[in-house]
Amino acid sequence: MVMAQLQGGFLPTRGTFMLDFVFIAMFLIVLILGVSIFLVRKKRLFRLHKRIQLLTAAILLAAIIAFEIDVRFFTQWQELAKPSRFYEQGWVHWALGVHLVFAIPTPFIWIYTIVMALKNFATDPQPNNYSPKHKFWGWVSTVFMVLTAATGWVFYLMAFSF
Repeated sequence: MVMAQLQGGFLPTRGTFMLDFVFIAMFLIVLILGVSIFLVRKKRLFRLHKRIQLLTAAILLAAIIAFEIDVRFFTQWQELAKPSRFYEQGWVHWALGVHLVFAIPTPFIWIYTIVMALKNFATDPQPNNYSPKHKFWGWVSTVFMVLTAATGWVFYLMAFSF
């Protein structure tokens, strides 16, 4: 009973605190990415865009590390997912597989986008010859992040809600 209380998350699902936290955090990340893109595209606030992206990347890196440690060493997510009506038919594992198709490359794409931006833009960033490439990789990063979030939400709901 004590172990179940420690594992219980804050959402009305079978998820743990960390699973619930990541589920909610991805909504915030997608929202922050949207705001950051708006600020750079419509308001031309390049320095603020840079700061938001670097802060978001640092927070995501810490969250990913904490999440991976939790899932690999402390949480038996499959035991929590077994009561799901989608578990026995293999849909939970299928949803996880689809999620991982996006989740695994996303940090590498985002790191590449950030490193290249840091190399090619001044401390006070302004549009330059690298801007079209950065815009391309920025959109690739954003699409992968949104697909990572969306497929993660589907996996979470299938595994821990139904």
